[in-house]
Amino acid sequence: MRHLTKDELVNLLAKSEGADRLMFMLASNHGLRVSETINLTMENFKDGYITVQRLKGSLRTSQKLLPNEVALLAECKPSPDGRLFPFCRRTALRHIKAVGAKAGIPSHKCFNHVLKHTTAMMGLKGGMSIPELQTYLGHKSGNSTLAYLKIGEDEASEAFAKAIGV
Repeated sequence: MRHLTKDELVNLLAKSEGADRLMFMLASNHGLRVSETINLTMENFKDGYITVQRLKGSLRTSQKLLPNEVALLAECKPSPDGRLFPFCRRTALRHIKAVGAKAGIPSHKCFNHVLKHTTAMMGLKGGMSIPELQTYLGHKSGNSTLAYLKIGEDEASEAFAKAIGV
């Protein structure tokens, strides 16, 4: 599975602005699917938490907002229908592809769902246990969580090169 490195995520956020930056930040900080992200309204944010009913049979999660999100949310102007990101999945894909290209991220990693994989991998590398990740991502089954933790070909190649001392 593909995920962004920490440097790639930092570059993506640095090259994004406005609603795109908030969209990418919320998706990567909370492991949101693109549909979960683009359907967010201010009703999802109360008392310093983001609460989301996860899709695809997953659970409802409430997670503490991070300080960098709070500042961006304060600047956010919802659309007339209340959504923070008033566009479709296809438009969200165009946004991440455009910003990803500016950030120098390989095109095969410029997909919205990569952000959910990035959340899982960064959590794992940061010391979160599988049960903690399962809860954070809103998965009912640990098997769903494990699917997000598969190592990609690039990472496997780098590990092999390191193993043989190249």
